Amino acid sequence: SVCPLYAGLELSWHVRVVSAQVYTIVKNRKIYHYERVLAFLEHIHTLLPTLVPAIKHMKIVFALLLSQKTA
Repeated sequence: SVCPLYAGLELSWHVRVVSAQVYTIVKNRKIYHYERVLAFLEHIHTLLPTLVPAIKHMKIVFALLLSQKTA
C-alpha cells in the first residue's frame, strides 16, 4: 500500500511535469500539440474548478481552438 502523503506528492510531481510541458507547447506556439494543452486544461478544470474562473477558462479554450483552426 502506498502512503497517502506520498501518493499526493507523486500526483503533484506529475502535474508539475505536465504543466511544464504545456507551458513549453504554448510558449513555442506548437499548434500541432494544442490538443494536449486542451486536455490538460479540461482535466485541471475538472479537478480544481475554482483555480481558474469559468469565463477565463472558456476564453483560453476558445482562443486555443481558434488558433488551431486558423493554422
